[in-house]
Amino acid sequence: MVVAGLIVAVLALAGGVVAFWSSREPAAVAAPQVAPTLPPTPVEQAARLLDAQAAALLKGDEKGWLAPVDPARPELVARYRNVYRNLRGLDVSHAEFHAQVMSYGMVPEKPDLVTVKASLGYCFSGVACPTWHDDVGEGPPKARHQLTFEPVKGKYLITGRAELTGRSSFNRLQPAPWDGDALVFARGPRVTIAAHRSQAKHLKKVLAAAEQAAVNADRFAGYVGNRQQRYRIYLADDRAWRTWYGGERSRWAIGYARTLNSAGSDVVLRTGKVMTTRQRAARTIQHELGHVVTLAGLTRRDTGDSQWLVEGIAEYIGDYPRAATDTGNRDVVAAEFRRRDAPRTIATAPLVKDADDRTVDKLYAMGHFATSCMADQYGERKLFAFVDRVLRHAAKPDQAARAVYGKSFAAVDKSCLKWIKRKVS
Repeated sequence: MVVAGLIVAVLALAGGVVAFWSSREPAAVAAPQVAPTLPPTPVEQAARLLDAQAAALLKGDEKGWLAPVDPARPELVARYRNVYRNLRGLDVSHAEFHAQVMSYGMVPEKPDLVTVKASLGYCFSGVACPTWHDDVGEGPPKARHQLTFEPVKGKYLITGRAELTGRSSFNRLQPAPWDGDALVFARGPRVTIAAHRSQAKHLKKVLAAAEQAAVNADRFAGYVGNRQQRYRIYLADDRAWRTWYGGERSRWAIGYARTLNSAGSDVVLRTGKVMTTRQRAARTIQHELGHVVTLAGLTRRDTGDSQWLVEGIAEYIGDYPRAATDTGNRDVVAAEFRRRDAPRTIATAPLVKDADDRTVDKLYAMGHFATSCMADQYGERKLFAFVDRVLRHAAKPDQAARAVYGKSFAAVDKSCLKWIKRKVS
C-alpha cells in the first residue's frame, strides 16, 4: 500500500506486523566492487623476474641481475655473472626477455616447478635495434635457453639453465662468445676487442691493428652507406673457434664476420692462425672489417652464389692501399692463367666445405683482381655501387652491371679477363 507517497513494506512475523519505511535521505550509490587481488601465478612470477633482470643489465646493476639466481648454485651464479660482465663490456644497449612456458606442475615431487623457453633479445651500442620478432633470424639477435624456476625459501628463483635441443632450436647466433667464459677487453676509439682469457696477451697488438683497419674500412663504408659506429672483434682460442656461433667448419678459414640479423656484425678471429706475423694480422683484420662494412645489416640474404664478389671486395679492402698486383694474389692468379684450365670468368664458382688450398686461393685471388679491374675501368665509386646492388640488394650481376656500368656483365667479364691477363703476364 502507499501512504502519503511513501512505500510501505509489510512483513508478518508470528502474527505481528513489522513495517519498514523508506528513508527520506537520497538513495545511496553503490561503490564499485574491487575484485580481490590474486597472487601472481608461478609463470607470471618467472616473467616478472626476467623483466627485472633485463632492466638490471641495462642499468649496470650486477646485484639486481643476479638476484633471481639461486645463490646455493655457485656454478649457475658464476655463469650468470660472466654473462653480465661480458655484455656490459661489449656495451649492451638493449635487452628484453620473452618467455614461453614449456612445463608446469609436471614433476610430481615438485608441483611448483616451472620451465620456460627464455629468449634474450639484445643489441650493442651504435645500432638501431630492431623491434622484437620471435623468429631467431628476424628482429634483434637472440640467445635462447631452457630456464627452470622453483620456489626457494618462499620465492621463485632460477635453479637451472640449459641449452635447447631439437631441430627447431637451431640458432646460428648461439652460443655467442659472451655466453660462457669470462672475457677480457681492450677498447679504442672505434673498436672493442674481446678475448678469451687465454688470448689476453694479444689484446694490445690486435687493438692497434684494428684501429688502423677501422680507418680504412670507414672509407669504403661510405660508398655503400653502411658506416659502423663501432667494430667488435673476438679473439678465439682453438676450443672457442670450434664452439662460438656454432663453430667454423671451413678448413681454410682463420676469421669470419657474423651478421647479428640487422643489428651489426661481429668478427671472430682464430688467434693462433692470425697472429703469426704483424702483416698477416693487419691484413686479416682489415679483410674481416671489409665484410662488416659490405654485409652488416643484412638478415636472411644468401650471398653464397656471389662468393667471388663477397671475398673479392673484402680482399680489395683488406689489402688497401696496396694494389692487387703488389700482393701474393698476383702469383696465384698468374699460376692459374698458365694452366690448361685457365679461368674463363671472373665469377669463380663458390667453395665447397672441403675445398683444397688451390681452389680456395683461386677464389680469393681472382675475386681480388676482378674487383680491382672494375675499380680501374669504371672507378672505385661505381665498383662499390655494383657491390651494393649485388650483395645488399640481391641484384643479379647482369642487372647490376647494366645499371651501374651501362653494359652487360658478360661484357664486363670479358673485358676484365683480358685486363687480369695483362696485369699478371
